[in-house]
Amino acid sequence: MIKHHFLFTYSISPIEGTDNAAKAADKVRKGIANIQSPDWSKLSTVETTFSGRLALTTETVCEKREEARDIIDRELRGVIDAYKARCEIRADISLLVDGLGPRMDIII
Repeated sequence: MIKHHFLFTYSISPIEGTDNAAKAADKVRKGIANIQSPDWSKLSTVETTFSGRLALTTETVCEKREEARDIIDRELRGVIDAYKARCEIRADISLLVDGLGPRMDIII
């Protein structure tokens, strides 16, 4: 298992222009900002950005990219699901992992 440095930033937007969707987006945004992980750090100067290290177990660069994308996706989906906001918000994520090539974009 090798740990790779990462940086990801995210944007949470309401799908509809309703007050409920806007409130759901705010709750999810705050929930993501409060993610606690020993290898993750929320940047204090950039509201929606985390950096840290990901432990990747796969072998090829392609597999590592997919594994990294899955880890971030799973973590953020957990927050979205906790607020039952999957139908009310859209999450756009950009992920960069050291040594794994160009930026990866994730949409939830």
